Amino acid sequence: MRSAVLTQVECPDRAADLLTLQNEVLEAVAVGAPLHQTLDLLCRRVETLAPDVRCSVLLLDGRYLRHGAAPSLPKAYTDAIDGVEIGPSVGSCGTAAYRGEAVEVTDIANDPLWALYKHVALPHQLLACWSTPIRARDGSILGTFALYYGQIRGSAGFHRDAVKASTQLAAIAIERARMDDAEHQRLEQLADSNARIELLNRTLEQRVAARTRDLDQRNAELARAFDELQRTQGELVEVRRLASLARLVAGIAHELNTPLGNARVLATTLQSRCDEFNALRSGPLRRSDVDHFVADVVEAASLLEQAIATAVGSVGSFKAVAVEQPAAARASFAVADTLLYVSHLFAPELREIACTVRLEAAEDLILDSYPAALQQVLCALVENALLHGLPAQALPVLSLRARTVDTTSIEIAVGDNGAGIPADDLAKVFDPFFTTRLAQGSSGLGLHVAHNVVRGALGGTIRIESTPAEGTTVFVRLPRSAPIPSDPASPGARSAAA
Repeated sequence: MRSAVLTQVECPDRAADLLTLQNEVLEAVAVGAPLHQTLDLLCRRVETLAPDVRCSVLLLDGRYLRHGAAPSLPKAYTDAIDGVEIGPSVGSCGTAAYRGEAVEVTDIANDPLWALYKHVALPHQLLACWSTPIRARDGSILGTFALYYGQIRGSAGFHRDAVKASTQLAAIAIERARMDDAEHQRLEQLADSNARIELLNRTLEQRVAARTRDLDQRNAELARAFDELQRTQGELVEVRRLASLARLVAGIAHELNTPLGNARVLATTLQSRCDEFNALRSGPLRRSDVDHFVADVVEAASLLEQAIATAVGSVGSFKAVAVEQPAAARASFAVADTLLYVSHLFAPELREIACTVRLEAAEDLILDSYPAALQQVLCALVENALLHGLPAQALPVLSLRARTVDTTSIEIAVGDNGAGIPADDLAKVFDPFFTTRLAQGSSGLGLHVAHNVVRGALGGTIRIESTPAEGTTVFVRLPRSAPIPSDPASPGARSAAA
């Protein structure tokens, strides 16, 4: 136990009082009194020597101050500050523990350190506070010792003597309590370890036998499970094939139902209008009747053509997924030219939303591949950005970048600062018919076809990264020289291979 001898007191006439205080607290520590009882004794004795103050001891637990003792402070106040996190502007105690130095606030109501906490102190007539860190022998902070005043004022000479003695005594009591707690825990752990060892020694053979029986049983269960797994693997493959087929059929039915249904309605309406016109022919026929009939026929024919065109477009998308495409012309071409070409294709749509386009590609970045297939992929990615991401942005930006990865491959990145994709949807974006706008003109096939073309004819890989509300980037990694199929039926010749 370190010494707490009083030296250099400012009020020598009160030194005897402080010595009595020291002796009483050290006696409580020596007899092993509980920490909170010892700290409570310390506070009460200081308050007896200085009736114009109320004392508080807070214990530092990590970055939080916990109640230690405050016999004369209202419980509502001590409960309110119990567990407060220390910081640069956390009253007197929280700031003192944070700075590692004494903090004296003479006017709580107007001091910025108390701006967030004065509403807790002022209702209890706590108008000034002086808090000092309690330090361990190694210099670390154990807590704070504080004097509260019921009036706006600073500390007196005797108060400073009392705080100096009290912080030393509190440090002794706290360190002794922690040593006792650590020793008690060590003894408890030792006793518990001994008990566990004795128990293990007494039951080791029984436990080994039980574990052996359990292991045999688990091995038998594992063997049965493995056999069951082998039997069901074939069934699972068939179920997945049927599920994919069902989803494909449902998607085709949904995509074709709307335009064909519209076409049927228009055809029926047109037939009805023709019947009405034929009925008019039996009597006097006015020019206005002919004009109305012609206008109705022209409008119905236009709408009918649109519905049929939509159906034809959907069939074309399905064909891109399900049918092998004829190999496009292979050529050596500059990637920068392809990026520029794609940006020009979408120039009207990009201008309509005032989108900034950024192209980054070295002029000497050359591919020996299929330019038409790459254009198809890039168009699908840009179209997806225009449909799902960019329109919602006030300042939309589309980037088309290409870079060298190594001597054999390059990477093309198509990015936007749009709405982004939810994390739950990222794993499904390349699935056929997956779209969040199925009823708004999107077939959900664009990214699926792009995926198939990249993995097939172009011989590369494709991945997507997205953060909601920040944007999406699709990375296409391609070999500088596309794979050359050995025969037309090989996987490399299929731009739409699954």
